Amino acid sequence: MGIEKGAVLQEARVFNDPQLDARRCSQVITKLLYLLNQGETFTKVEATEVFFSVTKLFQSRDLGLRRMVYLIIKELSPSADEVIIVTSSLMKDMNSKTDMYRANAIRVLCRITDGTLLTQIERYLKQAIVDKNPVVASAALVSGIHLLQ
Repeated sequence: MGIEKGAVLQEARVFNDPQLDARRCSQVITKLLYLLNQGETFTKVEATEVFFSVTKLFQSRDLGLRRMVYLIIKELSPSADEVIIVTSSLMKDMNSKTDMYRANAIRVLCRITDGTLLTQIERYLKQAIVDKNPVVASAALVSGIHLLQ
């Protein structure tokens, strides 16, 4: 599959469009994930630009696109400065009425967080563990186990 990093990074500009095309954004994220999983590395600048562009997609209500956003954020493994930026969006999703948002936000937050942010999300994790939705509770339990390791 002839996917070139430079071309995909150019395509990632679609994340900044005022009128989001969820399908197109999902396709570009898929290409980015493909590159990452093929061992392609992004420079710090490239990763930061993609990361901040992707965070703008939190405004979308498209469930498929939102799932892709969670995946790319996990894979980009943002630096501590960048984590702070996305933490508020993820915490907002943890309080969402949409169970899928809550479960995925828990997974991502636990994957990208470090010890300094752990105290901030502890309360949310405790609430999620006793959540009536088994998907949310399971995500919280598994994420808690990963944090302990």
